[in-house]
Amino acid sequence: MDFQLIDWVFIVGYIVVVFGIAIKSRDDMEENALRTPEEIAQEKYMANKSLTFLESICSIIATEVSALTFIGIPAVAFKGDFTFIQIYMGAIAARFVIAVVFLPKVYDKGLTIYEVMAKETGLPSGQKAVAIFYSLSKVVSVGVRLFSGSIMVATFFNVNIYYGLAAVTFMTLIYIQIGGLKAVVRTDMLQMALFIIGGLLAHYLIPKTGGQSWGEMMTMAQAAGKTSFLDFTNPWPFVIGIMGGFLFDMSTHGVDQDFAQRITANKKLKYGQYAIFFSSFISIAVGLLFLSVGALLWAYYQRHPMPNVQGADYLFPHFIVNYFPLGLRGIMVAGVLAATMSVLDSTINALCATSYNDIFPKRDPKKMKFYGLLDSIIWGVGILTIAIIASKSEGLLYMGLKAQSWTGGTLLGLFLTKIVFKNYFKYQLTPYSVVGAYIFGMTGVFINTQVLNWNWNLNVYWGCGLSLIFLKIYSTIKPLKTNPI
Repeated sequence: MDFQLIDWVFIVGYIVVVFGIAIKSRDDMEENALRTPEEIAQEKYMANKSLTFLESICSIIATEVSALTFIGIPAVAFKGDFTFIQIYMGAIAARFVIAVVFLPKVYDKGLTIYEVMAKETGLPSGQKAVAIFYSLSKVVSVGVRLFSGSIMVATFFNVNIYYGLAAVTFMTLIYIQIGGLKAVVRTDMLQMALFIIGGLLAHYLIPKTGGQSWGEMMTMAQAAGKTSFLDFTNPWPFVIGIMGGFLFDMSTHGVDQDFAQRITANKKLKYGQYAIFFSSFISIAVGLLFLSVGALLWAYYQRHPMPNVQGADYLFPHFIVNYFPLGLRGIMVAGVLAATMSVLDSTINALCATSYNDIFPKRDPKKMKFYGLLDSIIWGVGILTIAIIASKSEGLLYMGLKAQSWTGGTLLGLFLTKIVFKNYFKYQLTPYSVVGAYIFGMTGVFINTQVLNWNWNLNVYWGCGLSLIFLKIYSTIKPLKTNPI
């Protein structure tokens, strides 16, 4: 392994820096001499509302990008074209709505977004039901992301993918316990920088390895239609992509606790608003960066033998391990590790926040540290289990996004009726109303995908639409007996 010494230096150096950030964040927490469980929770899950605009926007990008971007997006472009960018384009309008409409209604109103939803006209059991459905769906979608990142780790170290999964999960669990949300956000800034550097390096090294210029390879890809994202003879798929990205992004970045805590934990409301809106433009840039990597790989393999790998998701990791120079391989592995951990750490932190605040609010506050560790382990094992199941599949990028679309529309529908349009949906948030909304929402997804066979981008529309119909009927049959306080 001596010939990999430089690579190891970069990888170990990254790990040391990550844990150093976590320890520094822990020391900052101890200096604050927090005493009550509420204060500890605010620090651990909301960073004591101390996030800056820069911390928030970097954390949003690092969390949403993940290893699915690093591994999955090049595979999408390799097999197809740039149409995936349509989702990011639709997100611009979605994040404007989140910034202007959603965020002012939830900022500084509660520890989690589900607490805010139940605050005026909800029961604790209703709040718990929403949090449980959210948590379970989050575990499924993030499990796919964990697997995608572990492909690179397992390929580089030449070990079974399951060892890579376990190692990434274990390391993330440890450092989450050290520093809380502040450590997660600070680390996300480093992680975002690393995977963007990795993408830029790929743009330089793939052409160099192939003996062609960047322009020549991209011209080849363009001539083959690899860079196309709009067909003027049939613009409907483009419209569907934009529409899907609009409501899909609203259901993730607007009502998902994982992203919501990054904008509600800002020092000021306007910082969160700026962060969520301008992050959409950075997302487009990052998406194009990695779609172009897939186009370059396609051009490369037109003149070189295809490797014997399991599928397109393994092409970029294989290229990195076999063709990148010493040292740069280590940077790329650290970049993928960063992208994977940035999703896993933020997800587990958000899930622990819902466990503490929404699912098990009556736990003994004196045992908060123990329960925090227990929750982290439970959620971590759950995500790891889904990742192992996902290891049997291909097309990781779309599989991860589709999993989010199954329930995202229903959660958005519940949020809209309790926060945005509450005067038109006067009902009490109870387990019955929540379960009914999810049954109708999932039925809508089933109709879209299995009966009509329409594009999966419309899942959120069907889920949100049918859940709204149910909740309107529910509010008519069982209206509030008293006015909201």
